[in-house]
Amino acid sequence: MTKREQLYYLLEAFKRGEYDIPTFCIAYEHVFYPDIPYDELTHSELAVFEALGEVIVRFSPYEDDLKAYPKVYHTAKEVETAIQKASSDLSKQS
Repeated sequence: MTKREQLYYLLEAFKRGEYDIPTFCIAYEHVFYPDIPYDELTHSELAVFEALGEVIVRFSPYEDDLKAYPKVYHTAKEVETAIQKASSDLSKQS
């Protein structure tokens, strides 16, 4: 499976409830980073996945982090919203 296929798989699996937020974030980071698949993604796909990645890498499940640094870390709800937006944006492209 290519990295592009893996990224789309993760989005679909999340929608089916196969991943919780922390597990999705870890899986996404393993697929997308450190070797971003520039050669497999269109320019618009790359923009969507990069935007999602910016939210995912700043996810924290710890309330103390979120309270102490509210503009640094993202909540589970913010990550879920970013995943939904990415899925929607990508479906509009196909």
